[in-house]
Amino acid sequence: MIKAFTENNRLMALLIILLIVAGLGSLATLPRTEDPRITNRIASVLTVLPGASAERVEALVTEKIEQKLRKLADINRITSTSRPGISIVQLKLHDTITDPVPVWSRVRDLLNDVTSELPPAAVAPRLEDDRGYAYTQLIAVKWQGDSAVDLTTLGRYGKELQNQLKVVAGTDIVSLFGRGEEQILVEIDKHLAANLSLSTQAISNIILAADAKVSAGNIINDYNQMQIEVAGSFDSVERIRQIPLLNDSHGGVVRLGDIANVSKKLQWPAQEIALVDGQYAVVVSTRMLPNLRIDKWSAKVDDVVAAFNQQLPYSLTTEVLFDQSQYTEDRLQDLVDNILIGFSIIAVVLLVTLGWRAALIVTLSLPLTVLFTLTVMNYYGLPIHQMSVTGLVVALGIMVDNAIVMADTIQKRRQQGLTASAAVQGAVKHLWLPLLGSTLTTILAFADSNDARTIG
Repeated sequence: MIKAFTENNRLMALLIILLIVAGLGSLATLPRTEDPRITNRIASVLTVLPGASAERVEALVTEKIEQKLRKLADINRITSTSRPGISIVQLKLHDTITDPVPVWSRVRDLLNDVTSELPPAAVAPRLEDDRGYAYTQLIAVKWQGDSAVDLTTLGRYGKELQNQLKVVAGTDIVSLFGRGEEQILVEIDKHLAANLSLSTQAISNIILAADAKVSAGNIINDYNQMQIEVAGSFDSVERIRQIPLLNDSHGGVVRLGDIANVSKKLQWPAQEIALVDGQYAVVVSTRMLPNLRIDKWSAKVDDVVAAFNQQLPYSLTTEVLFDQSQYTEDRLQDLVDNILIGFSIIAVVLLVTLGWRAALIVTLSLPLTVLFTLTVMNYYGLPIHQMSVTGLVVALGIMVDNAIVMADTIQKRRQQGLTASAAVQGAVKHLWLPLLGSTLTTILAFADSNDARTIG
Protein backbone atom coordinates (compact mmCIF):
# COMPACT_ATOMS: atom_id res chain seq x y z
CA MET A 1 0.00 0.00 0.00
CA ILE A 2 2.85 2.38 0.86
CA LYS A 3 4.58 1.52 -2.40
CA ALA A 4 1.43 2.15 -4.43
CA PHE A 5 0.89 5.46 -2.71
CA THR A 6 4.45 6.74 -3.10
CA GLU A 7 4.75 5.69 -6.73
CA ASN A 8 1.38 7.04 -7.84
CA ASN A 9 1.79 10.81 -8.04
CA ARG A 10 -1.79 11.37 -9.21
CA LEU A 11 -3.23 9.51 -6.23
CA MET A 12 -1.05 11.51 -3.86
CA ALA A 13 -2.06 14.80 -5.47
CA LEU A 14 -5.74 13.82 -5.37
CA LEU A 15 -5.59 13.00 -1.65
CA ILE A 16 -3.84 16.28 -0.88
CA ILE A 17 -6.47 18.25 -2.85
CA LEU A 18 -9.30 16.40 -1.07
CA LEU A 19 -7.67 17.14 2.27
CA ILE A 20 -7.39 20.86 1.43
CA VAL A 21 -11.01 21.10 0.28
CA ALA A 22 -12.32 19.16 3.28
CA GLY A 23 -10.27 21.25 5.71
CA LEU A 24 -11.35 24.58 4.27
CA GLY A 25 -14.97 23.42 4.21
CA SER A 26 -14.74 22.37 7.85
CA LEU A 27 -13.22 25.72 8.81
CA ALA A 28 -16.21 27.49 7.26
CA THR A 29 -18.84 25.31 8.98
CA LEU A 30 -17.34 24.33 12.35
CA PRO A 31 -19.09 25.78 15.43
CA ARG A 32 -17.08 28.49 17.18
CA THR A 33 -17.30 29.41 20.85
CA GLU A 34 -14.96 30.82 23.46
CA ASP A 35 -15.25 28.05 26.06
CA PRO A 36 -16.20 24.37 25.79
CA ARG A 37 -19.43 23.12 27.29
CA ILE A 38 -18.59 21.22 30.47
CA THR A 39 -20.97 18.73 32.05
CA ASN A 40 -22.43 20.54 35.07
CA ARG A 41 -22.78 18.21 38.05
CA ILE A 42 -23.13 20.89 40.73
CA ALA A 43 -26.28 22.84 41.63
CA SER A 44 -27.73 24.84 44.51
CA VAL A 45 -31.19 24.94 46.04
CA LEU A 46 -32.13 28.40 47.36
CA THR A 47 -35.05 28.85 49.74
CA VAL A 48 -36.01 32.15 51.38
CA LEU A 49 -37.79 32.35 54.74
CA PRO A 50 -38.13 36.06 55.56
CA GLY A 51 -37.53 37.08 59.17
CA ALA A 52 -36.41 33.66 60.39
CA SER A 53 -33.20 33.11 62.36
CA ALA A 54 -30.51 30.75 61.12
CA GLU A 55 -31.62 28.11 63.63
CA ARG A 56 -35.24 28.25 62.45
CA VAL A 57 -34.14 28.13 58.80
CA GLU A 58 -32.07 25.03 59.57
CA ALA A 59 -34.88 23.24 61.40
CA LEU A 60 -37.85 24.27 59.25
CA VAL A 61 -36.33 24.38 55.77
CA THR A 62 -32.83 22.99 55.32
CA GLU A 63 -33.29 19.67 57.11
CA LYS A 64 -36.54 18.91 55.28
CA ILE A 65 -35.01 19.62 51.89
CA GLU A 66 -31.96 17.51 52.68
CA GLN A 67 -34.06 14.56 53.82
CA LYS A 68 -36.19 14.72 50.67
CA LEU A 69 -33.21 14.94 48.29
CA ARG A 70 -31.27 12.09 49.92
CA LYS A 71 -33.68 9.73 48.18
CA LEU A 72 -31.83 10.28 44.90
CA ALA A 73 -28.98 7.82 44.48
CA ASP A 74 -27.45 9.98 41.74
CA ILE A 75 -26.46 12.65 44.27
CA ASN A 76 -22.96 12.09 45.60
CA ARG A 77 -22.74 14.83 48.21
CA ILE A 78 -25.17 17.25 49.88
CA THR A 79 -23.88 20.25 51.85
CA SER A 80 -25.96 23.07 53.28
CA THR A 81 -25.67 26.54 54.75
CA SER A 82 -28.41 28.11 56.86
CA ARG A 83 -28.36 31.86 57.34
CA PRO A 84 -30.94 34.33 58.68
CA GLY A 85 -33.74 34.28 56.15
CA ILE A 86 -32.17 31.96 53.58
CA SER A 87 -31.27 28.30 53.11
CA ILE A 88 -28.62 27.15 50.61
CA VAL A 89 -28.35 23.44 49.83
CA GLN A 90 -25.55 22.47 47.45
CA LEU A 91 -25.73 19.26 45.42
CA LYS A 92 -22.96 17.35 43.64
CA LEU A 93 -23.72 14.39 41.38
CA HIS A 94 -21.61 11.28 40.92
CA ASP A 95 -18.81 11.52 38.37
CA THR A 96 -20.41 8.74 36.36
CA ILE A 97 -23.39 10.93 35.46
CA THR A 98 -22.94 12.02 31.84
CA ASP A 99 -26.40 13.57 31.35
CA PRO A 100 -27.44 15.51 34.46
CA VAL A 101 -30.63 16.98 32.93
CA PRO A 102 -32.92 14.07 33.98
CA VAL A 103 -31.42 14.17 37.47
CA TRP A 104 -32.12 17.88 37.87
CA SER A 105 -35.65 17.25 36.64
CA ARG A 106 -36.19 14.68 39.41
CA VAL A 107 -34.71 17.14 41.92
CA ARG A 108 -37.30 19.73 40.88
CA ASP A 109 -40.08 17.19 41.33
CA LEU A 110 -38.88 16.43 44.86
CA LEU A 111 -38.66 20.14 45.65
CA ASN A 112 -42.26 20.58 44.53
CA ASP A 113 -43.24 17.79 46.88
CA VAL A 114 -41.42 19.28 49.86
CA THR A 115 -42.87 22.77 49.33
CA SER A 116 -46.10 21.83 51.14
CA GLU A 117 -44.06 20.80 54.21
CA LEU A 118 -42.32 24.18 54.53
CA PRO A 119 -43.68 27.14 56.55
CA PRO A 120 -46.35 29.21 54.75
CA ALA A 121 -44.07 32.26 54.72
CA ALA A 122 -41.29 30.39 52.90
CA VAL A 123 -40.71 31.10 49.23
CA ALA A 124 -40.79 27.97 47.04
CA PRO A 125 -37.31 26.39 46.70
CA ARG A 126 -35.47 27.32 43.52
CA LEU A 127 -32.91 25.05 41.85
CA GLU A 128 -29.93 26.85 40.32
CA ASP A 129 -28.36 24.36 37.89
CA ASP A 130 -27.49 26.56 34.91
CA ARG A 131 -24.77 28.85 36.25
CA GLY A 132 -21.77 27.21 34.64
CA TYR A 133 -21.73 29.10 31.34
CA ALA A 134 -20.94 32.71 30.60
CA TYR A 135 -23.30 34.94 28.66
CA THR A 136 -22.33 35.53 25.05
CA GLN A 137 -23.27 39.22 25.02
CA LEU A 138 -24.07 41.84 27.66
CA ILE A 139 -25.99 44.86 26.37
CA ALA A 140 -26.77 47.84 28.61
CA VAL A 141 -29.69 50.20 28.11
CA LYS A 142 -28.51 53.48 29.64
CA TRP A 143 -29.88 56.94 30.35
CA GLN A 144 -28.15 59.85 28.66
CA GLY A 145 -28.48 63.55 29.23
CA ASP A 146 -28.74 65.70 32.33
CA SER A 147 -32.35 64.88 33.20
CA ALA A 148 -33.25 62.61 36.11
CA VAL A 149 -33.04 58.88 35.40
CA ASP A 150 -36.45 57.28 34.84
CA LEU A 151 -36.01 53.69 36.02
CA THR A 152 -39.50 52.76 34.84
CA THR A 153 -38.72 53.76 31.26
CA LEU A 154 -35.36 52.00 31.40
CA GLY A 155 -37.02 48.82 32.59
CA ARG A 156 -39.70 48.86 29.90
CA TYR A 157 -37.24 49.37 27.05
CA GLY A 158 -34.93 46.74 28.55
CA LYS A 159 -37.86 44.32 28.57
CA GLU A 160 -38.61 45.14 24.95
CA LEU A 161 -35.01 44.45 23.95
CA GLN A 162 -35.15 41.17 25.86
CA ASN A 163 -38.27 40.12 23.94
CA GLN A 164 -36.65 40.97 20.60
CA LEU A 165 -33.48 39.02 21.37
CA LYS A 166 -35.46 35.94 22.41
CA VAL A 167 -36.64 35.42 18.82
CA VAL A 168 -33.11 35.50 17.34
CA ALA A 169 -32.36 32.08 15.87
CA GLY A 170 -29.89 30.14 17.98
CA THR A 171 -30.58 32.00 21.24
CA ASP A 172 -30.52 29.90 24.40
CA ILE A 173 -31.61 32.28 27.17
CA VAL A 174 -32.01 36.04 27.59
CA SER A 175 -31.92 37.52 31.09
CA LEU A 176 -32.68 41.04 32.29
CA PHE A 177 -30.83 42.58 35.23
CA GLY A 178 -31.50 45.83 37.05
CA ARG A 179 -35.13 46.24 36.06
CA GLY A 180 -37.28 47.41 38.96
CA GLU A 181 -40.58 45.69 39.67
CA GLU A 182 -43.54 47.99 39.05
CA GLN A 183 -46.34 48.01 41.59
CA ILE A 184 -49.62 49.80 42.29
CA LEU A 185 -49.32 51.79 45.53
CA VAL A 186 -52.53 52.64 47.42
CA GLU A 187 -51.93 55.26 50.13
CA ILE A 188 -55.04 55.46 52.33
CA ASP A 189 -56.04 58.58 54.22
CA LYS A 190 -56.49 57.10 57.67
CA HIS A 191 -58.76 59.88 58.93
CA LEU A 192 -61.21 59.60 56.03
CA ALA A 193 -61.19 55.79 56.30
CA ALA A 194 -61.87 56.00 60.05
CA ASN A 195 -64.80 58.37 59.50
CA LEU A 196 -66.28 55.80 57.10
CA SER A 197 -65.58 52.94 59.55
CA LEU A 198 -63.33 51.22 56.99
CA SER A 199 -60.27 49.35 58.20
CA THR A 200 -57.17 48.75 56.08
CA GLN A 201 -57.96 45.03 55.91
CA ALA A 202 -61.53 45.70 54.80
CA ILE A 203 -60.35 48.00 52.00
CA SER A 204 -57.78 45.37 50.95
CA ASN A 205 -60.50 42.70 50.74
CA ILE A 206 -62.70 44.98 48.63
CA ILE A 207 -59.85 45.66 46.20
CA LEU A 208 -59.10 41.95 45.94
CA ALA A 209 -62.71 41.09 45.25
CA ALA A 210 -63.04 43.79 42.60
CA ASP A 211 -60.42 42.24 40.32
CA ALA A 212 -62.48 40.01 38.01
CA LYS A 213 -60.08 37.39 36.68
CA VAL A 214 -62.08 34.19 37.03
CA SER A 215 -64.52 32.62 34.61
CA ALA A 216 -68.20 33.35 35.18
CA GLY A 217 -69.36 30.23 33.37
CA ASN A 218 -69.54 28.59 29.94
CA ILE A 219 -71.96 28.64 27.01
CA ILE A 220 -72.11 25.28 25.30
CA ASN A 221 -74.10 24.23 22.24
CA ASP A 222 -73.77 21.62 19.56
CA TYR A 223 -71.10 23.58 17.69
CA ASN A 224 -69.23 25.83 20.12
CA GLN A 225 -68.03 26.14 23.67
CA MET A 226 -67.43 29.69 24.89
CA GLN A 227 -66.19 31.00 28.20
CA ILE A 228 -67.88 33.92 29.93
CA GLU A 229 -65.75 36.45 31.74
CA VAL A 230 -66.91 39.42 33.78
CA ALA A 231 -65.57 42.72 32.48
CA GLY A 232 -63.79 44.97 34.93
CA SER A 233 -60.38 43.41 35.59
CA PHE A 234 -57.59 45.73 36.67
CA ASP A 235 -56.13 47.16 33.45
CA SER A 236 -55.25 50.70 34.53
CA VAL A 237 -54.66 52.86 37.59
CA GLU A 238 -57.91 54.73 36.92
CA ARG A 239 -59.84 51.46 37.05
CA ILE A 240 -58.50 50.88 40.57
CA ARG A 241 -59.42 54.41 41.64
CA GLN A 242 -63.01 53.72 40.59
CA ILE A 243 -63.48 50.72 42.90
CA PRO A 244 -66.63 51.39 45.01
CA LEU A 245 -66.15 51.06 48.75
CA LEU A 246 -69.50 52.22 50.15
CA ASN A 247 -72.89 53.32 48.82
CA ASP A 248 -76.03 54.61 50.48
CA SER A 249 -79.74 54.51 49.77
CA HIS A 250 -79.62 57.88 47.99
CA GLY A 251 -77.21 56.61 45.34
CA GLY A 252 -74.09 58.12 46.81
CA VAL A 253 -70.92 56.11 46.20
CA VAL A 254 -67.57 56.37 47.95
CA ARG A 255 -64.80 55.18 45.68
CA LEU A 256 -61.22 54.20 46.47
CA GLY A 257 -59.87 57.33 44.79
CA ASP A 258 -61.92 59.50 47.21
CA ILE A 259 -59.99 58.36 50.29
CA ALA A 260 -56.68 57.13 48.85
CA ASN A 261 -53.92 58.18 46.50
CA VAL A 262 -53.45 55.45 43.85
CA SER A 263 -50.24 55.55 41.83
CA LYS A 264 -47.97 53.27 39.83
CA LYS A 265 -44.40 53.20 41.11
CA LEU A 266 -41.35 51.00 41.25
CA GLN A 267 -40.98 48.72 44.22
CA TRP A 268 -38.47 50.14 46.68
CA PRO A 269 -36.05 49.07 47.98
CA ALA A 270 -35.22 47.33 44.71
CA GLN A 271 -34.23 43.66 44.73
CA GLU A 272 -31.36 44.34 42.30
CA ILE A 273 -29.65 47.37 40.80
CA ALA A 274 -27.45 47.56 37.71
CA LEU A 275 -24.85 50.33 37.48
CA VAL A 276 -22.85 51.15 34.35
CA ASP A 277 -20.17 53.82 34.76
CA GLY A 278 -21.77 54.71 38.07
CA GLN A 279 -25.21 55.37 36.51
CA TYR A 280 -28.43 53.36 36.76
CA ALA A 281 -29.06 51.07 33.79
CA VAL A 282 -30.61 47.76 32.83
CA VAL A 283 -28.45 45.00 31.40
CA VAL A 284 -29.77 42.46 28.88
CA SER A 285 -27.67 39.28 28.94
CA THR A 286 -28.03 36.75 26.16
CA ARG A 287 -26.41 33.39 25.46
CA MET A 288 -26.41 31.34 22.28
CA LEU A 289 -27.03 27.63 21.94
CA PRO A 290 -24.02 25.31 21.72
CA ASN A 291 -22.63 24.03 18.41
CA LEU A 292 -23.20 27.29 16.55
CA ARG A 293 -20.83 29.77 14.95
CA ILE A 294 -20.56 32.64 17.38
CA ASP A 295 -19.65 35.16 14.68
CA LYS A 296 -22.81 34.51 12.66
CA TRP A 297 -25.04 34.51 15.74
CA SER A 298 -23.48 37.73 17.06
CA ALA A 299 -24.07 39.38 13.69
CA LYS A 300 -27.80 38.62 14.02
CA VAL A 301 -27.85 40.08 17.54
CA ASP A 302 -26.04 43.21 16.32
CA ASP A 303 -28.67 43.68 13.63
CA VAL A 304 -31.46 43.43 16.22
CA VAL A 305 -29.72 45.91 18.53
CA ALA A 306 -29.14 48.32 15.64
CA ALA A 307 -32.84 48.20 14.72
CA PHE A 308 -33.76 48.62 18.39
CA ASN A 309 -31.61 51.75 18.64
CA GLN A 310 -33.76 53.34 15.94
CA GLN A 311 -36.80 52.98 18.24
CA LEU A 312 -35.18 54.51 21.32
CA PRO A 313 -36.00 58.05 22.45
CA TYR A 314 -33.17 60.57 22.54
CA SER A 315 -32.74 60.09 26.31
CA LEU A 316 -31.81 56.39 26.00
CA THR A 317 -28.90 54.61 24.38
CA THR A 318 -27.43 51.11 24.29
CA GLU A 319 -23.88 49.94 24.90
CA VAL A 320 -22.36 46.50 24.34
CA LEU A 321 -20.53 45.75 27.58
CA PHE A 322 -19.22 42.34 26.56
CA ASP A 323 -19.10 40.46 23.27
CA GLN A 324 -17.68 36.96 23.40
CA SER A 325 -17.30 36.77 19.63
CA GLN A 326 -14.43 39.26 19.81
CA TYR A 327 -12.53 36.98 22.19
CA THR A 328 -13.13 34.02 19.90
CA GLU A 329 -11.89 35.99 16.90
CA ASP A 330 -8.77 37.01 18.80
CA ARG A 331 -8.01 33.39 19.72
CA LEU A 332 -8.42 32.23 16.14
CA GLN A 333 -6.21 35.07 14.96
CA ASP A 334 -3.61 34.07 17.56
CA LEU A 335 -3.74 30.54 16.19
CA VAL A 336 -3.14 31.76 12.65
CA ASP A 337 -0.31 34.00 13.85
CA ASN A 338 1.30 31.11 15.75
CA ILE A 339 1.08 28.88 12.70
CA LEU A 340 2.64 31.53 10.47
CA ILE A 341 5.43 32.16 12.97
CA GLY A 342 5.97 28.40 13.17
CA PHE A 343 6.16 28.22 9.39
CA SER A 344 8.81 30.91 9.30
CA ILE A 345 10.99 29.57 12.12
CA ILE A 346 10.85 25.97 10.92
CA ALA A 347 11.53 26.95 7.33
CA VAL A 348 14.58 29.03 8.27
CA VAL A 349 16.06 26.43 10.64
CA LEU A 350 15.51 23.52 8.27
CA LEU A 351 16.78 25.52 5.31
CA VAL A 352 20.09 25.90 7.12
CA THR A 353 20.33 22.39 8.58
CA LEU A 354 18.62 20.06 6.08
CA GLY A 355 18.38 22.01 2.85
CA TRP A 356 15.53 23.52 0.92
CA ARG A 357 13.78 20.25 0.00
CA ALA A 358 13.38 19.07 3.59
CA ALA A 359 12.45 22.60 4.71
CA LEU A 360 9.72 22.80 2.05
CA ILE A 361 8.25 19.38 2.89
CA VAL A 362 8.20 19.90 6.65
CA THR A 363 6.77 23.40 6.31
CA LEU A 364 3.98 22.15 4.05
CA SER A 365 3.12 19.45 6.59
CA LEU A 366 1.89 22.11 9.04
CA PRO A 367 -1.09 23.46 7.02
CA LEU A 368 -1.97 19.93 5.91
CA THR A 369 -2.00 18.85 9.56
CA VAL A 370 -4.27 21.76 10.47
CA LEU A 371 -6.68 20.97 7.65
CA PHE A 372 -6.74 17.28 8.53
CA THR A 373 -7.44 18.14 12.18
CA LEU A 374 -10.28 20.46 11.23
CA THR A 375 -11.78 17.74 9.03
CA VAL A 376 -11.71 15.23 11.89
CA MET A 377 -13.18 17.82 14.28
CA ASN A 378 -16.01 18.45 11.84
CA TYR A 379 -16.67 14.71 11.54
CA TYR A 380 -16.95 14.28 15.32
CA GLY A 381 -18.81 17.57 15.84
CA LEU A 382 -16.11 19.23 17.95
CA PRO A 383 -16.35 23.05 17.97
CA ILE A 384 -13.48 25.49 17.78
CA HIS A 385 -12.85 26.94 21.26
CA GLN A 386 -9.87 27.77 23.43
CA MET A 387 -9.32 24.14 24.50
CA SER A 388 -9.44 22.73 20.96
CA VAL A 389 -7.22 25.56 19.70
CA THR A 390 -4.68 24.80 22.45
CA GLY A 391 -4.78 21.12 21.54
CA LEU A 392 -4.28 22.00 17.89
CA VAL A 393 -1.15 24.02 18.71
CA VAL A 394 0.22 21.08 20.72
CA ALA A 395 -0.60 18.70 17.86
CA LEU A 396 1.30 20.93 15.44
CA GLY A 397 4.37 20.69 17.63
CA ILE A 398 4.18 16.90 17.66
CA MET A 399 3.65 16.65 13.92
CA VAL A 400 6.57 19.00 13.22
CA ASP A 401 8.86 16.74 15.26
CA ASN A 402 7.62 13.68 13.38
CA ALA A 403 7.99 15.41 10.03
CA ILE A 404 11.55 16.50 10.80
CA VAL A 405 12.56 12.99 11.87
CA MET A 406 10.95 11.43 8.80
CA ALA A 407 12.41 14.00 6.38
CA ASP A 408 15.90 13.62 7.83
CA THR A 409 15.73 9.82 7.58
CA ILE A 410 14.54 9.94 3.97
CA GLN A 411 17.28 12.39 3.07
CA LYS A 412 19.97 10.16 4.59
CA ARG A 413 18.65 7.15 2.68
CA ARG A 414 18.69 9.20 -0.52
CA GLN A 415 22.32 10.09 0.14
CA GLN A 416 23.05 6.37 0.44
CA GLY A 417 21.97 5.91 -3.18
CA LEU A 418 18.39 4.69 -2.74
CA THR A 419 15.63 5.89 -5.05
CA ALA A 420 13.03 8.34 -3.71
CA SER A 421 10.33 5.66 -3.52
CA ALA A 422 12.62 3.14 -1.77
CA ALA A 423 13.85 5.80 0.66
CA VAL A 424 10.28 6.75 1.63
CA GLN A 425 9.17 3.14 2.00
CA GLY A 426 12.19 2.21 4.09
CA ALA A 427 11.82 5.25 6.36
CA VAL A 428 8.12 4.58 6.93
CA LYS A 429 8.67 0.90 7.74
CA HIS A 430 11.49 1.77 10.12
CA LEU A 431 9.92 4.74 11.97
CA TRP A 432 6.14 4.29 11.94
CA LEU A 433 6.01 2.32 15.19
CA PRO A 434 8.35 4.59 17.28
CA LEU A 435 6.65 7.74 16.01
CA LEU A 436 3.20 6.27 16.62
CA GLY A 437 4.19 5.29 20.15
CA SER A 438 5.55 8.74 21.03
CA THR A 439 2.47 10.45 19.56
CA LEU A 440 0.02 8.16 21.36
CA THR A 441 1.82 8.80 24.65
CA THR A 442 1.14 12.52 24.35
CA ILE A 443 -2.45 11.97 23.18
CA LEU A 444 -3.27 9.71 26.13
CA ALA A 445 -1.69 12.14 28.59
CA PHE A 446 -3.87 15.02 27.34
CA ALA A 447 -6.95 12.79 27.15
CA ASP A 448 -6.51 11.83 30.81
CA SER A 449 -6.14 15.45 31.98
CA ASN A 450 -9.14 16.49 29.87
CA ASP A 451 -11.34 13.85 31.54
CA ALA A 452 -10.27 15.03 34.98
CA ARG A 453 -11.14 18.64 34.10
CA THR A 454 -14.54 17.69 32.74
CA ILE A 455 -15.56 15.52 35.67
CA GLY A 456 -14.44 17.92 38.36
